[in-house]
Amino acid sequence: MTGHPEWLPAPTRLDGSSGDLGGFRVTGGVGGAAFQWEELEDAAVRLGSVAADADRIYFDIYALQLTILDSRIFMVPGRVAAQEAVRRALEAVQASADDVREIADQVTRAKEAYGRAEAAANGALNGLAQGTWWLSTPLGAMGNELRPTLRGTERLINHGTRGLLALPPIPGPPDDPRYPGSGPASTTERLVPNLVETANGLGLLQPAPISVTRRADTESGPGGEPAAGALRLEATPAGLLARAGAAAAAGPGTIEILETVAAAGKTWVVALPGTQSQGPEATANPFDETGVAEALAYDSQHVSAAVSAALEEAGAEAADQVVLVGYSQGGIHAMNMAADKAFLAEHNVAYVLTAGSPVGAVDLPEGLRSLHLEHVQDWVPGADGLPSPDTRDRVTVTLTNEVGTPEGEDGGLGPGHDFGNYMAGAQLLQDSTDVSVADSGLALGAAVGGGLASRHLFTLTRQVPAREPLPPHKRASYSLRNRPHGY
Repeated sequence: MTGHPEWLPAPTRLDGSSGDLGGFRVTGGVGGAAFQWEELEDAAVRLGSVAADADRIYFDIYALQLTILDSRIFMVPGRVAAQEAVRRALEAVQASADDVREIADQVTRAKEAYGRAEAAANGALNGLAQGTWWLSTPLGAMGNELRPTLRGTERLINHGTRGLLALPPIPGPPDDPRYPGSGPASTTERLVPNLVETANGLGLLQPAPISVTRRADTESGPGGEPAAGALRLEATPAGLLARAGAAAAAGPGTIEILETVAAAGKTWVVALPGTQSQGPEATANPFDETGVAEALAYDSQHVSAAVSAALEEAGAEAADQVVLVGYSQGGIHAMNMAADKAFLAEHNVAYVLTAGSPVGAVDLPEGLRSLHLEHVQDWVPGADGLPSPDTRDRVTVTLTNEVGTPEGEDGGLGPGHDFGNYMAGAQLLQDSTDVSVADSGLALGAAVGGGLASRHLFTLTRQVPAREPLPPHKRASYSLRNRPHGY
């Protein structure tokens, strides 16, 4: 169940149906460890209920036996044969109840044994990572164009950064081994808010309210597609991820909303782009570097409000289903919205799809389905220091094919984070036989419906905060209690 060279904290399945592109590992979903443990626990409870039913039947038959033994019907023909039949029935029911109860106990003991073994293995691997991060992380980077790998980033954040900054030890795995991806906050979760607060004090990375402008029907962006009109939507991970690319191509600060019809009624697909680099100072584009700060430190409060306003402007009603799709920074915003009680009070979120996004620390409501794509060579999804939880509703696909930056091109954040590589990986899922991938794909198809969709484009514009950096002699004594602009 463990021991993979990438030291994943949860059991994984390797899908070999991907041909030349390599393959992928899958955690979570109906084939995940957490769901399997839940099934074992549920089976034990159901078997216990069957045994209790058998006990009730036993006492009903015993009452019948007492009736047959009544002396008043001593001479009734066939009484002896009936008494013998009742006696055999009592023995059979008693034996069956004992057998069922024993099976229930065996299932419970098996679940506990599996859980202890998994927790012990994860603890050992965590200890190994803690002792070897200083070697494994740079070695992984040497083979990844001098960029850390996915797991190398998680080790660096949770072990290397903690040591360098003298942070208190991170507690070990939770007592309940069914959720190997859950547990205490990572180093990133503890550091990011303070770092962003400090940057705000210097006039950098300051989130602010966002206004929403609907693009004219005849207007088109650099991608060439009109701002409004009908297009064919493929209800697959690749089909939806492509819409995040289309939103990015439509221009800075643009999001795409697609209106389609599924079996349950109308569905709205919201596609969010990745980071559109502008520099450390907050700009009018909410998807600049400051957008990353808002996503990680402020739960996307302004982006969430803007998307909600755009949905309302497009015509979405509270009962309509909403599917959120995002690449990189857009994926963090998508997950934050799906976990935001205020957003959920206004919109019926049915599914979330992310690619290359650090979203392991975001918990979704039970029953809300999600699919997350990451790559072993992409450090960005590991930037929060936590793998995505292994749950029934949440599936994580880790692409394992080797990728590189074409000669002469800018490597950017690394080949593993390249949007085109994620699109190629998403295409692999369509032919996958993995039970979790197939089940998640069916849920996505049911939520989206597919076919023709109406396109709506909106430009989001951040209110650029006035930059008022502190004087140099005061910066050293800047207090997080004195938060400018309410942050």
